[in-house]
Order: sequence, then structure tokens, then C-alpha cells
Amino acid sequence: MRRTHIIFLMVFTFAFLAWAGYTVYANERKDDTNAAKQLEFIRKNLTNLTEMKSSDAKQYYEEALKDLHALIEKYPGTEQELEANFYAGVIHNEMHNYNEAIKYFDSILSQEMLHRNFKARTLYFKIMALLKKGDVVKVKETIAELKLVEPRAADSFGKELSGIVSVGYEAPSFTGMDLKGNTIDLAKYKGDIVVIDFWATWCDPCMQEFPKFKKVYNKFKTRGIKFIGVSLDDDIRDLNGFVEQEGIEWPQIFDGKRWKGTVPGLYRVLAIPMIFVLDRESRIRYIGSSTENVSQVLTTLLSESKELPLFR
Repeated sequence: MRRTHIIFLMVFTFAFLAWAGYTVYANERKDDTNAAKQLEFIRKNLTNLTEMKSSDAKQYYEEALKDLHALIEKYPGTEQELEANFYAGVIHNEMHNYNEAIKYFDSILSQEMLHRNFKARTLYFKIMALLKKGDVVKVKETIAELKLVEPRAADSFGKELSGIVSVGYEAPSFTGMDLKGNTIDLAKYKGDIVVIDFWATWCDPCMQEFPKFKKVYNKFKTRGIKFIGVSLDDDIRDLNGFVEQEGIEWPQIFDGKRWKGTVPGLYRVLAIPMIFVLDRESRIRYIGSSTENVSQVLTTLLSESKELPLFR
């Protein structure tokens, strides 16, 4: 059984109670009794969520999103419409759809005269989505907004932000053992363009993105690009089986510690899949989960390499 949904439930419920739950709507919006009843039903289903298979959970969240979308369309201009948008954003966060989550949070934040608590709660969850995307610039901007509304909540991100790696900075160096017993030393990759992929076989979004990532590997492997996988699996048999089944050629670092592993800790990985692209100077040039963006960045870096002088 996976515990990610229980973690989500704890965070969701804590935030809901901590910021006064039902009294967080925008001023001058009407309160619709029928919408409130429907929203309460959806909320209870979410907070009563127990452990289940990932596939079952995904279907459950998709059904909840349909109900929320229907409520949003049926009751525009109500307090419940805003709350439904918030729930939809949190669910997209849980499903690793961070861009979608941010759209919902921004739709709320664009409203005038939001209640202070509701605005703080929305900003808080937007920051969580931005952190998981690795968008440090927008994280800092949004924390500054939150600080004006709820300083204590903004300060809670201090630890995460102080250690986060970001685009333009040198990648943290590490060593690890691959599945064949070989030592992977990132320092020895300096001079190469490197793609580091954080993933796991138990991660549904990772499995969905894997075919695309494999295409990126096949496209660039003959052009000198180096690939390193960092598995957050806790059972090496699952990892070995998948590597053999899919014919994965690039090395996989595994220590069986999931999020507490050395390399995920160094890179402040808060969600997977998460991909880092390093240039030949070991500077981070991309952080995210879009294989399309990875392909574009690699093409750019190869073009930059061609422009380097023969003698330096």
C-alpha cells in the first residue's frame, strides 16, 4: 500500500482547519445553500480518503474533479465556486499536475477582496506546487506575497528555500552505486551534458512519462548526452524487473531510501518525476518534468557547444 494519499490527506485537512475552513470566501459573493451541500459532500469524500491502489486513487480524484467542475459551472459568483476551485487545485497538486493546479490557484487570487485567510491558504498551496515544479523565481515572488498576508506561513518555507537548487547554479556533486555495482561520480561527468532523472516504478506519473523519456534518450544518446537515473524505489526487485523488461541502458542509482536517499536530499526533490539538465560546466539549465522541454534544452545546449572555439 502507498502512503502518499494519507500524507496528502493530512496536509489537506491541516490546512483546511488551520485557516478556518468554512469562513474563507471572498466578500460580496453570495452563499448558495445547495452548492454548500454539494461541496460538503465532496469535501467529506476527500477527507475520508483511505489507502488504496494508485490506479483506484487516480480514478477517484478524476471523479472528484468532474463533480467540482460541474459545481463551478452551475454556481458562478458564489462562495462555493471559489472553494471548489481551491479543491480542484489541491487535487491537481496531488496528481502531479502542477501547472493545472497553479491555474486554479491563480484564478482565485485574481479575485478582488479575498478574505485574508483564504488568500493565505491559496498562496500556501500555490507555493507548494511551484516548489515541486522547481520554479524558484516564482516561489520567491509568491512567498513575498504570502508574507504580506500571513508572515508565519511564509516563514515556514524558509528551510525548503534555503537548500533548494535552482537553474543557473552548479549542480550538487554526488557519488552513488548503480545496479551493476559501478560507482557513479557526477564530478567525472564535467565536460558532458547530463540528464538526471528522479523516478520510481511505484510512481504512476513516472510510468506515464517513461515512454517519452525513453524517446528522448534514444534521440540524444548518440550525440554525447549522458543520462543518469536516480530511483526512489524501496524494493530493488521492482527496479531490476522494470529495467530488464524495458531494456533501460542508462545507469540507475539505488539506495532503497526513497525520499530520504542521499541524492534526492541533495537536489531537494519534493516530487517525481523530476528531471535536471546540466550543461558542460555542471550548471543546472533545466528543472522540471516535461520531456518536451528537456528535448528543447538539450538541443540548445548542443547548439551552444558547436559555437565554442576549438582552443580555449
